[in-house]
Amino acid sequence: MNRLLMDSRYYKNWLKHSQLKESAKYAYSRQLMRFEQYLSRDYEGELDFDHFYFDILTKTYRPIDADCIDGYIQFLKEEYNATKNTLFNNIVYLKNFFELLYGLGLILHNPMKNYPNPYYERRIIDRSLSIDECRLLFQAALQADPFVRKYFTLLLLMTTTALRSREIIQLTYDQIDFERNVIYVDKGQKTTAQAVYMPDTLVDELKRYLQHDSFEEWRKSGRREVFFENNRPLTKESLNKIIKRLCKKAVIQKNVTARSFRHTAAYLMQSNGIDITIIKRLLRHKHLSTTLRYVPPVDASTLVNHASPDFVQ
Repeated sequence: MNRLLMDSRYYKNWLKHSQLKESAKYAYSRQLMRFEQYLSRDYEGELDFDHFYFDILTKTYRPIDADCIDGYIQFLKEEYNATKNTLFNNIVYLKNFFELLYGLGLILHNPMKNYPNPYYERRIIDRSLSIDECRLLFQAALQADPFVRKYFTLLLLMTTTALRSREIIQLTYDQIDFERNVIYVDKGQKTTAQAVYMPDTLVDELKRYLQHDSFEEWRKSGRREVFFENNRPLTKESLNKIIKRLCKKAVIQKNVTARSFRHTAAYLMQSNGIDITIIKRLLRHKHLSTTLRYVPPVDASTLVNHASPDFVQ
């Protein structure tokens, strides 16, 4: 017996091209089977998302739309007594599913574009820095060290790569690959070996910093760590002292620690419209629920293009 969705070219292509881990694909597929159950109630023939409804008045076919998704959410509530968490996850899954189909050119219309997701009750402690606070902090870092630009480079690295504090502290010169613009992260708490992308702005600053005489002297002494303070490798305590000193100079009142920069990186990605599943991957979280604690609600007026962040100028 043919299955409407699971045997369709849509599902097969999603399965083939999705970059999710196998365990995540399995979780998605279980929920897509429910979506198939909903679609199968009123749909006959081969599935075609671009010719989903037949409009009797215009005698034309219309694509699948938000009304269909609304119906599916109601179906989950009635048939499965779905919790808010289940409803939230289903919307996330469908967003991933339809966005990939749209990106592959398999559908002309994405019904999940701008579809709201109000179901997850997030208990969030917003540790992220705002755009203005980032700008003030970077300016303070340049004023404190205008020649070596070590503090500026350190903050830029933390903000754009979302490395954990222990990964920053243990970062060594040989982990940086300027040919591929990545950092090979294989040290630190909760860390599995992965390559973390560096934006061009960070690449330029790191090259400048690592070619400076003060760093060359540090390397010649036999040290491998990228960052140091008072001729000693950074510790968690010394890293946070640097941050607090710069925050004081920038007149930032909130309690900012090294961890705040992972939250800031997540916020900057979210405010630039990056999908939550991609943010999860870049933060190297195992569970989506963890990532959701890193991203506060976004005010549309704060949207900026962080591909070339102006707050580091």
